[in-house]
Amino acid sequence: MCRWALRSQFGRRDFLRLGLAAGFAFTAGCLPAGSPTSPEPTRPALGPRYGGILTVRTDGDPPHFDIHQASTSSVLWPLAPCYNLLVQFDPQDPDRVVPDLAERWEVSSDGKVYTFYLKRGVKFHHGKPFTARDVRASFERVIRPPQGVISPRKGVLSVVDGIEVVDDYTVRFVLRRPAASLLTNLAQGWNVVYPEDILEAKGDMKKDVVGTGPFKFKAYTPGVSIELVKNPEYHVPGRPYLDGIKFFIIPDPNTALSAFISGQILMYRPGVPTEAEEAKRVLGDRVVVQRVNGLIFDSLNLNARRRPWDDPRVRLAVSLAIDRNAAVAVLAQGEGAVGGAMPAGGRWALPADELRKLPGYRADKQAELAEARRLLAEAGYEGPLRATLLTRKGAEWEPASVFIRDQLAKIGIDATLNVQETATAFNLLNRGEFDLAPWVHAIAVDDPDAIFGEFYLCESERNYSAVCLPEVDGLFQRQAQELDPAERRKLVWELDRKTLLGNVKVIIGWRFDRLMHWRGVKNYRRHPSLYNNQKFQDVWLGE
Repeated sequence: MCRWALRSQFGRRDFLRLGLAAGFAFTAGCLPAGSPTSPEPTRPALGPRYGGILTVRTDGDPPHFDIHQASTSSVLWPLAPCYNLLVQFDPQDPDRVVPDLAERWEVSSDGKVYTFYLKRGVKFHHGKPFTARDVRASFERVIRPPQGVISPRKGVLSVVDGIEVVDDYTVRFVLRRPAASLLTNLAQGWNVVYPEDILEAKGDMKKDVVGTGPFKFKAYTPGVSIELVKNPEYHVPGRPYLDGIKFFIIPDPNTALSAFISGQILMYRPGVPTEAEEAKRVLGDRVVVQRVNGLIFDSLNLNARRRPWDDPRVRLAVSLAIDRNAAVAVLAQGEGAVGGAMPAGGRWALPADELRKLPGYRADKQAELAEARRLLAEAGYEGPLRATLLTRKGAEWEPASVFIRDQLAKIGIDATLNVQETATAFNLLNRGEFDLAPWVHAIAVDDPDAIFGEFYLCESERNYSAVCLPEVDGLFQRQAQELDPAERRKLVWELDRKTLLGNVKVIIGWRFDRLMHWRGVKNYRRHPSLYNNQKFQDVWLGE
């Protein structure tokens, strides 16, 4: 019988609700008490071991299972292990793109044709052999989605003019122009390859999970868990090591942290730094905390489909009201940075001295508040302006709305929170049924094509505010075609300024990010984006 180093902080009702029976976390071998994962210093390091169930926390039910149509980790995290990508970021080197379903590729001399040579002998979970037709069907769907299909990343890959099947194991991407970031954007964790036959038969994958990945879908119990099992016919020899993965759906971070500390959950992404600090305080060196410069930012979407948010003066007033330094201190607990549309501290980020010249970022906050009140009065709103803040339920999401509500009160905007479960909140956001929507967004790569293409263009699927600035679209096309890195950076800076001045999305601040796991979880590296390296094919569990 296994004994845990710490007694669970759950009551019996919590265990029954979450399906966390005592000793369950390792179905195929519990962590022993004491130091559960690290070998004795005098013992030789052991190689990878087979078996065991990795248990992971996810914060909400997925609104559906179609990764192409999703923009929340509650869909991608638990389902990514069931799929492969055409190319991927190296699991141990997030700056390097390596093969996945493509064994290799060639680029034409003019940079406009990418030819991918595919793996043979790969099968989907329902038995159909994988071919180039599946690649074409998947990416055509992303780039040119059919009626009724939402494709958040269609703008990111809009440079692709056509996809040609050369033969069963060769596929060619023909571009409108050279695109240095094509491989980077193809490697985003969202770009999973689906089977053509199911797409043709059903039109979407909202209820089906059929990939070529190391794990197969087993069961979904709403409000409780999503279970995956090992794919015995996986095309990578000797992989995966795990028998399966179980993602427990736990919206409340206090409950999740208790489950992690007790050993019932072995991997957990803490929403705030204090959760990791508490885990380290209790568990010491039995827990590993991986800290990265996360590609995560707090923002505020203002719905320009509705009055008064269609008025640029009102949107600017809202931006002026936000104290971004205070936001980093409160929402990121000081572990973040003020920034613009591109990740703070990244290679494309607008320089700090340039950022401080922009409204909303200037040093004299009292002067900015006075200017905000003047703009509202000029727009005809001298009395209290009432609004609702669409808010994703959970301790990781609600504080942003509370903070923004208090900031807006300083300029006479009386906002109330409309708190909704994750699935409902995303549906309302996607349909544009909100006034203001504070949101914690994450991005897959630090690349201008990816970020502006996904969030800020007139036709971007995740331009939730529906603010259309033609000059932004024009600058986007110019920077995307510029092959000189220095000149492109200048264009990106100007693009950033225009986006911030137009308040397509009010950027509140950027955050560092963490992942923590018990030391017995081996061979996993957290990438800066929580959307990449989620396949777990090389992860194994120590003794």
